[in-house]
Amino acid sequence: MKSNLLFLLNLFLKTRIKKVMKKYLIIIPILLFSIMELKASSIIIETPKAGYMSDQVYLIKGTISGYSGKSAILVLNGLPQTIPVVNGKFSIKAVASPGNNLVEIHANGQKERVSFFAKVPSKDIKVLLTWDTPSFVDLWVIDPTGEKCYWNSTVTKNGGNLVYDDSNYAPQTFTMVKALPGIYSIQIQNYGAFGHPVSRVKVYLVLYEGTPREIRKEWLFSATKERSVYHITDFFIESDGR
Repeated sequence: MKSNLLFLLNLFLKTRIKKVMKKYLIIIPILLFSIMELKASSIIIETPKAGYMSDQVYLIKGTISGYSGKSAILVLNGLPQTIPVVNGKFSIKAVASPGNNLVEIHANGQKERVSFFAKVPSKDIKVLLTWDTPSFVDLWVIDPTGEKCYWNSTVTKNGGNLVYDDSNYAPQTFTMVKALPGIYSIQIQNYGAFGHPVSRVKVYLVLYEGTPREIRKEWLFSATKERSVYHITDFFIESDGR
């Protein structure tokens, strides 16, 4: 009788252990996968650092561990834009806005952010160009005198400035601290390189940034022809700056 009870107890324990092991053999891989997935999409923003800044142009740089994608999304002060990622690393130049700045990087369902305060002058004009293909698109801004600010002439006589680099996807930003009165023109040139003749392009226009009269506008369209110039819009700056 005693041996029968021991046999039954042993059988019960073995059966119970098998059920528990079976359960955890299912759960453990899921937990490991979740940990690996979290690690794979880990984002580190190396610069800028939280705190204070006085540079008008700064570097957004960091890493996305285990990430094989060619691009990520940067949301800079509420303006989303595609940025290049090379071997899990990103590095682009940006123009600081006066006051509080928020930098967010989104990739693979994860995001990281950093904020800082910039003591820089407000800009009468800021134009931002971004696009969604690993091709090249160039921003042109033509001032009331007819001078064009673009990749081959990044600083104009009247204070226009273009920040860009040669990486595909990399956003381009035109600014003018004190704008001349008159009519400005925004154009883009679509190169359609690397087998991507069509790009979805977004252009943001910010007037009087960081002031109570700040105005934001945006345009989204498809650039369909290679080596073609597209006229986006004209805008007017009055002589009193209003």
